[in-house]
Amino acid sequence: MPSTASELGTIPAKQAHASGVFQTSPGMLRKRVLGPWAEGIQQYLAIRLGDGARGRAAYRTLARMVESLPIEELLEDPGPKAQLYRLARSVAETERAMPGGASEGSLKWRTAGRRGYARLRSELSPRDAEILELRHARELELEELAFVLELGTPEAELRLDTAEARARQILGRDAPDPLDSRAAPYVEAFALARSWNAEGEEAETEGLEPGTLVGGRYQLVQRVGVGAFGDVYRAEDVEVPGHQVALKMLRQPALSTSARQSALRELKLNAAVFHPSLVQFKDHGWFDERLWFVMPWYEGETLEQRMRREPLTRAEARAIFVPLARALGALHAVGIRHQDIKPENVLLTRLPGEEGILPVLIDLGVAAEECETMLGGTPLYFAPEVAARFTSNGAFGPDVGPAADVFALALSLRNALEPDTQADVPAGAVRAFVARRAEEIPDLPDERDLRFLGPHLLRWMSHDPLDRPTAVELAEELAVLTAPEERRERRWRLFRWLAPLLFTLAVGFGAVVWAMQQQVAEGQHAARSARAAAAEARADLIVAGARQEALQEGHAALLQRYEQSRLSRSELAGELATTEGQLGIVRQELSAAIAQRRATREELLTTRGTLAEREATLAARDATVARLETDLEDARARSERVERDLVATLERASGAERARDAARAHAAALGQEIESANARATAAETQLSAARAARDSAVGELAGLRARVASLANALSATPETISAPPSEEPQTPTIMEDAVPVE
Repeated sequence: MPSTASELGTIPAKQAHASGVFQTSPGMLRKRVLGPWAEGIQQYLAIRLGDGARGRAAYRTLARMVESLPIEELLEDPGPKAQLYRLARSVAETERAMPGGASEGSLKWRTAGRRGYARLRSELSPRDAEILELRHARELELEELAFVLELGTPEAELRLDTAEARARQILGRDAPDPLDSRAAPYVEAFALARSWNAEGEEAETEGLEPGTLVGGRYQLVQRVGVGAFGDVYRAEDVEVPGHQVALKMLRQPALSTSARQSALRELKLNAAVFHPSLVQFKDHGWFDERLWFVMPWYEGETLEQRMRREPLTRAEARAIFVPLARALGALHAVGIRHQDIKPENVLLTRLPGEEGILPVLIDLGVAAEECETMLGGTPLYFAPEVAARFTSNGAFGPDVGPAADVFALALSLRNALEPDTQADVPAGAVRAFVARRAEEIPDLPDERDLRFLGPHLLRWMSHDPLDRPTAVELAEELAVLTAPEERRERRWRLFRWLAPLLFTLAVGFGAVVWAMQQQVAEGQHAARSARAAAAEARADLIVAGARQEALQEGHAALLQRYEQSRLSRSELAGELATTEGQLGIVRQELSAAIAQRRATREELLTTRGTLAEREATLAARDATVARLETDLEDARARSERVERDLVATLERASGAERARDAARAHAAALGQEIESANARATAAETQLSAARAARDSAVGELAGLRARVASLANALSATPETISAPPSEEPQTPTIMEDAVPVE
């Protein structure tokens, strides 16, 4: 991230005294003076020299010069910013390899695709380009501008007016309003791209040699980080073999008791709270009057490094930012504001033997307690109320409380989800960026998958601190990050539970019905068999009865023949014996038939009993089937209720889509209104162009008058009276950060 991302801005000298800044060593104070304008000065040098690498080398030369100057000289009027830019201009003049401004093809410009800005850089004279850059992109006041260019204030004002008039001619319709103090087109025209300094900057100081023993216990292995005020080393604890720690050593010695107390401030604040996602200090001491302290050694990377590779998924963001919000809540609970929440200060580490990532919030260097008025932080992550305090030089503005940390954490989340659209500070113009932040909140994510987070981010990054949640509430509300997936999972779980249940009920009901049908079929078959056997028995009984009747008729016929023929007694006895024999046989057959009939009747009774039992069983099974049908109807009713709920949910989603379509239609209508407004604006621009032409004419006349005044002054130089140039009719931009000293 460019160095502007690590600037601390400025606060009034009175607050700087109260916060202990002037209790530090002169060398550290020099670095703090240089820090707020580091990015702008580096870009200025790179543009003057036409090469990014040469610009960085010139900046290192400047930093060494600042180290050698007395601090009082840097703080002389018109202020440290003007002193630094005058030094930078002298360094550029010494090392310049080509006359004029920068080469268009040798630097990475922020607006490389804008032809108007490219023409502005190429068609302006080097003198006009430099004065426009210093005034607007580097935010120098008129007095500071005159000091840097070594001109009188009237002459600097005249040259600035001439350069702006020429720039308006080049830009045409893209030219800014002459009364616009921000003049954004001039800022954009002289702003380098984010990646211009991607090669990085070499360390300005040499670290301690590997093997150095600190505190009689910690042996340095390697320097792994270089900060504005200290270096971080990987070290081994010689008293615990194999145990590695991170050792941070401040670069400047603390030569007084007050300086030592100021150096120990971060340790005292950190010792007041414990949380797994807050860095913990294990030991500290002094080495050549420099404070060192030991922290656990974490294997991992910063969130900023992770974002450079690819955006976080919403699930990853929830796993990282929920512990961070809870750690921030623990800080707020003991009355401490972190004041520098940003991805660079979040370490993502994996603990041995543990799954997942442990996020750790580091760097409490600018933390403050509730009773303290000290402000600090990174402009890119300033809350609006913090930016308002800086734009007013800290004298007025809203109170700054824990809600500012919540804003910075929510903005870090927004940038982690969509890194390519995060804001930056064009041209290192910190003051203009901070002024915009005091009035506006950052843009919301634009990706379709993230748009549903818009209302939540609007609340978490609200312009009004009272509308933001606390850090603990934010930790709970971050569950919304994975809400769509959780809703889909709940629906899928319901479907996975309901579908097998319905299938099982259907299969069970079918099996019961089939079993009942089989049993009914078997009972009906047995009944048919019993009825057939009874019918056969009845047929046999009828045949036996018919045979008995035939024998009785034959016996009667024989008696009649006996009477008619008057047979002899012996013949009659013979026939009678024959007939009686036949009758005995018939009687035996009749007895057998009667016995068989009785057996058939008993068998029929038995079959009827069995059939009744089967029918009772069938009735019981019919009742079971009816009960199962009732259960199935209940299950179907529950399924229909679930389906109705799903349909209602889909209808609500459809309603939301219709509302979105209505909103789009309204947006289209607004677009038409905007087009008509643009037409009116075009007409106004025509009138403005005429006014600008009149103003340019007036500027020319003013230049003539000033030349006339100068000639009169020369003519009257022998007299004790002097004639001063008339005041400019153009209103001056008020100084926003006078007598300001940067704080980290």
